[in-house]
Amino acid sequence: MSRSGNGSWAPAKRDFAKRARGFANWLAARPGFPLLWVAGGAAAVLMIVTGGFGTGALPLGMRCFFWGLLFGWNTLKWQIWFALTVRRPRDWWWAAALGGLLINLPLPAEIALGLSLAGVERAPSAFAVWNQAAVIAAAIFASIFVVSRSLRGRDAVQVADTPAVSNGLLDRARVEPATLLAVESEDHYCRVRRRDGSSVLVHYRFGDAVAELAAIPGAQIHRGAWAAADAVSGAVRQGRRWRLLFVDGSSLPVSASHLANVRMRGWLRAPCVPKKSEVAFDAPSA
Repeated sequence: MSRSGNGSWAPAKRDFAKRARGFANWLAARPGFPLLWVAGGAAAVLMIVTGGFGTGALPLGMRCFFWGLLFGWNTLKWQIWFALTVRRPRDWWWAAALGGLLINLPLPAEIALGLSLAGVERAPSAFAVWNQAAVIAAAIFASIFVVSRSLRGRDAVQVADTPAVSNGLLDRARVEPATLLAVESEDHYCRVRRRDGSSVLVHYRFGDAVAELAAIPGAQIHRGAWAAADAVSGAVRQGRRWRLLFVDGSSLPVSASHLANVRMRGWLRAPCVPKKSEVAFDAPSA
């Protein structure tokens, strides 16, 4: 029997769509994405058209396969390298310079292997490969310059009020622990939320923030969210998911991986509602 009629697939579809959006947001937050892939694709098209490294004699389909595979693999290496090394806008320069050496070093062997698979017996010399790779790297450096300038401008707008030197996240955000409500990850930033509803965006690694907050009563409730213990007013269930409620009226989702810890802390309780006898009101006059 098909399940499409009774709508039993609807929660699964919503969960899949949510996970897909989450993955897309995660991917979009990786340093260099999608600019690296656009540049790699453009370089692959250029080499296919010009027949670089003697591939002009290859059939068009084989040429597309060879250059698509080579640039796809090297773009992936660059993407992983930047994801591991770039944490602040100023990291782009040293990461690109060092990556230009490490990532391009095995390039002659990769081209020789790819050409042999494509039926080309003679591979170009290593120096010829490195010279052309230097030209491609120069284009990547130019792209990185544009990206780093953009990120630097965003930093100046969003965190201009934070001190140049600080000892931790709360110092930079100028938030007292007693007023802290939650910390949320936003790309390479952390949003520090106060109990009065205000918040401060600070360029900071979320993992480092969680480690620093270990001395404050609270817990991580999501891959990108941490909650202060005495700021939690209760929880509500939405299908198979839970959301924590806070004293300022806001809420945050609890992920399945952190649900057991949240339950152990007793946070999955009904929100506190004042009793009728505790609600003050003026009786209507006769």
